[in-house]
Amino acid sequence: MRQSLLIPDRSIALLLAIVTVVSRLPFIAERLWEWDSVLYARALEHGFHVDDVLAGSRPHPPGYIFYVASGAIGRALGLDSDHALVAVSIVASGAAVALCYLLCRRFAGRGLAVALAVAFATSPLVWLYGEVAMPYLLLAPVMTGLALQFRDARGGSARRLAVASFAYGALGGFRQDVLLFLVPLWLWLILPAPSRARLVAAGALVFGGLTWFLPSALLSDGPVAYMTRSLGQLVGVSSVSANEERSIAVNAVLVGDSLLWAGLAVTLLVIVLGLARALAVGRGQRLGDEREALFFGLWLLPALSFYLLVHVGEWGFVLSLVPGLYGLLAWLLRPIVARAAVAQRSALATVLVSAALGAVLFIAGDHPVFSRASLVAHDRATDAKTAYIRGLPAASTVVLASAEALVSSYYLPDRQVRYSNAAARASFGLRLDAPTTIVIYESAARLQSGTASRSVTVAPGITLELVDASPGVVRVGGPDLGDLHR
Repeated sequence: MRQSLLIPDRSIALLLAIVTVVSRLPFIAERLWEWDSVLYARALEHGFHVDDVLAGSRPHPPGYIFYVASGAIGRALGLDSDHALVAVSIVASGAAVALCYLLCRRFAGRGLAVALAVAFATSPLVWLYGEVAMPYLLLAPVMTGLALQFRDARGGSARRLAVASFAYGALGGFRQDVLLFLVPLWLWLILPAPSRARLVAAGALVFGGLTWFLPSALLSDGPVAYMTRSLGQLVGVSSVSANEERSIAVNAVLVGDSLLWAGLAVTLLVIVLGLARALAVGRGQRLGDEREALFFGLWLLPALSFYLLVHVGEWGFVLSLVPGLYGLLAWLLRPIVARAAVAQRSALATVLVSAALGAVLFIAGDHPVFSRASLVAHDRATDAKTAYIRGLPAASTVVLASAEALVSSYYLPDRQVRYSNAAARASFGLRLDAPTTIVIYESAARLQSGTASRSVTVAPGITLELVDASPGVVRVGGPDLGDLHR
């Protein structure tokens, strides 16, 4: 009788998803978050088209067509591009928390699994990317859902293998890097099966991939052009030249910092318990659950190795790993909490403290990235700067911006906006046919000439640098990307 009264795990997962979605609503970013956000907004407003030229990138290769299509649903419901894309992040947050709970539930009791899911939901990195118009949060539910499906389908019927393989191919339409990172886990799924079942699974994988490849290619000048541009993007981020200024140590710092903000105490516990388990195995101690160790290794190590050795663009990349870390902690804790009630209570208390700390740091903290304050500051700065620039004569104003170049161009559609990066080795000549006000939108942008600038406060704590330039050619630091409007 007692067992029949228990709430099903799927109902608990759904409740956690709903609470997560509601928790995001008060903090959403009101302006497009960064460079790539504008490319996704262009895709929604002007049609999907992958190109290797900035003017035709709607968005950049490989395009994530299912992500763009998800945002199009919000646009069809009346949302603007920013809010439509943020809505995708919010829904993905709820799905990720639900799947994190179901993953942890495989290895822990309900109380600890719920606590781990809540800690995941309140971690500052997860919360941040659930509030902005970027696709990284999708990595969490897609990777976790596929990993769980592979784990449960391994050793099952040919039909289950085919369904899991089709899902693997199709969900790559949200993030194609998922296809790369999960290759070892997919091979682990199909290798124990008979040859015929493996062939059927491989066919299902290809068929699933066609669901996003064909529309992406048709909307991007055909299969050859689409494949060439997508492979060029992959080679570009993985080539030696693309990473010559980035060392493994620099990548390790970014990955480590990201995982810390994604897990707080959970990340530290995983490191400590993981090392303890590795030492135990090194001493020849058999722990009896090598299958689960292999499962987590095949899931997490490929992406982690790629981020460390090849390329990690920003903090959100690690969301492909984060739910797995929470599940890994649940697995590492299983033999410990099973031996003593005090260990179970201590583990539960530690995770709940981490969850509370994460919520406080995001909601009340002032970190320049992983906090609600960063969202407010970005929206406020974007509004204040664009409002001031709109007050300048359009015909005689040029805006120089770096990381915010596409964001500023999106909100200043009638101003000339040029990319500039003070750290770049290249420069270009900007011809001015009349006296012009050059607006330095952010400190990373600059003129190479020694022309004096004046600082203008456009809101408390927010300034712009203005240069009054005479007709002629001025040198601008950075590559010449042309006017950044479509």
